[in-house]
Amino acid sequence: MNRLLRLNIFGLVLIFCLLSGGGAAQGQPPLGPLNPAETWVLQQLAAGRNADLKERFGEDAGARILRGQFVETLLTDGFSGFKAPRAGIFLLHAIIPDTLNLQYAQVNHAVFLVDCQFQGLVTFNGSHFTKTIRMEQAVFAQPADFHQLKVDLDAFFGDAVFQGPVDFGAAQVEGNLVFQGSRFTRKGLVVNFNGLKVGGSLSLKNADFAGGLDLTGSKLGAELDARGARFANPEKNISFTAVKVGLAASFDQALFQGPVSLADGEISGTLSAVGTRFESTGQQVLLTGLKVGSAALFNRTVFKGPVNFGNSAIAGSLYVVEARFEDKKQPPKFDGLKVDNFASFWDTVFQGGISMIRASFKNLMFAGSAAAKLTYPMVNLDGALVDYSLILGDLTLETLQATRLQVKGPTILKNLKIAQKADLRDSNLYSLKMINVTWPQHADQVWLEGLIYQNLSAGEGPRDWTKLLAWINDSRLDTRNYTQLETFFRQGGYPDRADTVYIQGRRRVALDQWWRPSHLATLIFWDGLAGYGKKPARTFWLSLLIVLVGTLFFDPKNFDPSFLGGWTWLLNGNVWRTRVVRFFLSLDEFLPGVDLGLARLWQMNKISYPTLLYYHFHKISGWILVPIALAAVFSQFK
Repeated sequence: MNRLLRLNIFGLVLIFCLLSGGGAAQGQPPLGPLNPAETWVLQQLAAGRNADLKERFGEDAGARILRGQFVETLLTDGFSGFKAPRAGIFLLHAIIPDTLNLQYAQVNHAVFLVDCQFQGLVTFNGSHFTKTIRMEQAVFAQPADFHQLKVDLDAFFGDAVFQGPVDFGAAQVEGNLVFQGSRFTRKGLVVNFNGLKVGGSLSLKNADFAGGLDLTGSKLGAELDARGARFANPEKNISFTAVKVGLAASFDQALFQGPVSLADGEISGTLSAVGTRFESTGQQVLLTGLKVGSAALFNRTVFKGPVNFGNSAIAGSLYVVEARFEDKKQPPKFDGLKVDNFASFWDTVFQGGISMIRASFKNLMFAGSAAAKLTYPMVNLDGALVDYSLILGDLTLETLQATRLQVKGPTILKNLKIAQKADLRDSNLYSLKMINVTWPQHADQVWLEGLIYQNLSAGEGPRDWTKLLAWINDSRLDTRNYTQLETFFRQGGYPDRADTVYIQGRRRVALDQWWRPSHLATLIFWDGLAGYGKKPARTFWLSLLIVLVGTLFFDPKNFDPSFLGGWTWLLNGNVWRTRVVRFFLSLDEFLPGVDLGLARLWQMNKISYPTLLYYHFHKISGWILVPIALAAVFSQFK
């Protein structure tokens, strides 16, 4: 007896036994006679072969029908005398027209329902699969209920089509759960993965969601792979809120047209959203409270609407390269963000500016390109902390808002233009280096009050220090700025620069209300004549000039005759002796409170009218210049 004949006899005996005794699972109505497809399936499986109905019955859909109750009985070992193959139950291209109910059932076999069509309700609610389940390329025309499903190994739904409601809420899969290439076609529904637990990875790669997705509170032991996934409904939420991912999460090239939330999620490895598009213009992309254990990548990512990274924490680096934040009304919020390493915003467009209030970084860089500088309406770094370096380069900023900013290392501003307002009040920058920086044109637009630095530079040229003074001069008046810059130059060994800064500061205070008499006097006498005490030589040289001019007016011939009679050498006309006497006479008349003995002997009643006018000018000049000179000298010692 050949092998085929033996198998046919075995199949007939098996079917007779099934129909006569154990043809229905416990608690279910009798299964009734098997149709040809069901009979053939049992024969194939009993022989240890796959049951591919399309291979046996071709494209005839009517011939490939398996009743839901038949599949239930098959998977739950309801057929007496039938033993499933050790490798598992393989059903391919079957059509199940009615309900498939495995609620709270236990399935002890690996199950492969590949490219099957489920035309009725499918419920695996609370069912337990002790091995792998694979339903790739399946079509679910009605609700698919996998709520609290438990799978001890892997579950595969790749390239499946879900046309009705889908519920995987609170499901548990010890291995991997795969929906690669699957399509969820109901626009008005949200696919429920709330509370899902996966010991391995969850794959949504290239999956297509016509509605929303709820993964709130899910826990994934390995990876979340949503590369190339599409969420096409602008009204439905896509929630990854509080999701915990044991390794990496990838959304590369994914498309989100509705509101998205990754708020309060925890990703132990890398978060990647390279080339991802968030196209909702009216709803926020929420990444608040997100924790990332390694790097976060948003290279070439597009955000068309508002974005909020508030209070997120990234243990590695944050890369935002060639990305676009296109909301012009609301700047993306990175307030309270913490990045333990490098945060790089390179060639990234911020059409509404960016807010980083109270954010903290190891290193932070905003950079455009030298060829085409980017323009940001605002960069807000109020209260931000940078442990090492801050770089702003090749950019145009309408507003730089950076009060109470702390940078513990170098701050480099290079090829930077700040057009409207720069506010650095109460900031603490360890080292500030400015190269080719353009500040707002009006002094009331540059706020530097309370700015502290240990080192300051505007370049390496011999006259670049004047740019620093111009920076202070073109900011709002605060004498602390001049005092700090003066101290910086003086401690650096540049007393002349320090004196210039001191004079500029005092002069600016006087010019602030120059029309006041006290300010006018200060500008004329203390500023012009002595450089606020820093230039006493001015007074000396001017006084010497006046004394020398006085030698032309004060003629020794006007001395008292009795005095001249004792000085015959003076009357003999010796030129040099006469000049010496003229000089000391002029000096005696110039110095107030000093008596050299010559001024008392000089007779004013014999001088001409021009000499009398000059005499009064000479005396008044001495009364003014000598006290100013003494004050300037005293201030130098002080």
